[in-house]
Amino acid sequence: MPFMKSRAAFWRREFLGGLAGALVLVALGAAGSAEKGSSLSAARESLSKDRLYPVPFGSGETLVYTIAWLKIEGGEMTLRTARETTSDGVPVHRMTLVATSNDYVSKFYPVRDLYETWVDARDFQPLRFEKHAREGRYESDEVEEFDLARRIGTWRDDRTPLPERVQDIISSFYYLRAQPLAIGQDVRVDMFSRGKVYKLKAAVLEKEKVETEAGVFDAFKLQPQLRENETDEDRNRGKLFLWFSDDERRLPVMARTVMPIGSVTARLRKITPGTKPSLPAPAGAPESATPKGDPPAAP
Repeated sequence: MPFMKSRAAFWRREFLGGLAGALVLVALGAAGSAEKGSSLSAARESLSKDRLYPVPFGSGETLVYTIAWLKIEGGEMTLRTARETTSDGVPVHRMTLVATSNDYVSKFYPVRDLYETWVDARDFQPLRFEKHAREGRYESDEVEEFDLARRIGTWRDDRTPLPERVQDIISSFYYLRAQPLAIGQDVRVDMFSRGKVYKLKAAVLEKEKVETEAGVFDAFKLQPQLRENETDEDRNRGKLFLWFSDDERRLPVMARTVMPIGSVTARLRKITPGTKPSLPAPAGAPESATPKGDPPAAP
């Protein structure tokens, strides 16, 4: 069955590697996700627990996407946020990305992947990242930990010095949502992944109207790229484009990876708004990202 084998290879190398990786800016489950919030420690006394970095999403926000290669649907992806508290009383965002194959793809290559991160809500930097991948016979479980007080990132046996501000592959995506966007400008992000620090640049290209099952959106079109430490594998995955709604929600309404074999697209299908806290923002945070209450679920 060469056809089926080639489809399985496509799903593994391109579908998940290109699209799921695209949404988390690099390039979810397992039996469930671990309850890490209460056991995390985020002791940095210089940061107040009642002044949070402003974000355009609230606890409980759930975004569901249909993933397709050309016009062939292959699965579904869900992004979900929750508010938790560490063992030392620090508020954190818990962010989860789950990607699953549909019934058709699962017949020859079942996929259920989980990516999850816990981010200090005071300055929006990660404390812990987990990956649990189940793709056919392939299994992978990885953990990254962030010592923000000492600026050390840990992956396996590696200890890596971290820059002043850092994100992981999930929080990088949400960090982009929280930034003011303007055509012709770039958003730059230092991202720690698998023991290395990558410098990402997301260019804001233009505005476009994007049609999805969740509604029609005026959206900014971004192209994230690795500026340094780019590998042949990264370059061969094709061009990545993201679309964020041009409103205070900055909803990620679509993502697309353009490759020689065709485009893989994640398109927003369903929105469940979250609940935002009414707390003052820290000095120096981007004003345009300050929450002002939940708008309607779709335009």
